[in-house]
Amino acid sequence: MRTVGLRIIQGGRAATPAPAGLLKELYDNHAAAVYGRCRYLLKDPEEAKDALQDVFAKVLRALPQFRAAASPSTWLLRIATHHCLNLLRSRDALWREQLEAMTRDRKQESEPPDRRELVRVLLATAPPEAQEMAVLYYVDELTQVEIAQETGRSLPTVRKRLREFLRCARETLRAALPELSLPEEEEL
Repeated sequence: MRTVGLRIIQGGRAATPAPAGLLKELYDNHAAAVYGRCRYLLKDPEEAKDALQDVFAKVLRALPQFRAAASPSTWLLRIATHHCLNLLRSRDALWREQLEAMTRDRKQESEPPDRRELVRVLLATAPPEAQEMAVLYYVDELTQVEIAQETGRSLPTVRKRLREFLRCARETLRAALPELSLPEEEEL
């Protein structure tokens, strides 16, 4: 691994500035171990490189509090571990926020209860295998080829079951709503 030399910039918030050589020595001796810990936890080499730099930025700020009696590797690896776990937690929190937003959007886009009941009734009129194919095609929006792969059926069988579902649904709708004008059957 290529080590990048860090420079100590005089000033800042530290009450007692740390010797410039100490940070360089810490980086030279422990950067590989810190990078390894970050890579292990984050499972991404590029993200681990960023985390390595962030960890040493934190070390720079915390160097005045470092106790000489403590093991530098333990101290650095603890900082790296906490930093990476915080990154993972924030990533998890982002995922949860996105899921909640999608759930809210889905609730707003969902069909009204009377339409959902109509779909249930139409599905119930078809044989079970045709019901399965209809749900995969019309609800899950899988292609016919994907349905064939998913169910282990041939493509002609998938098409036949979808036509069977449509025929049953049309018959049910015509019987229940004779005044309803349905479009002509389309070829699947």
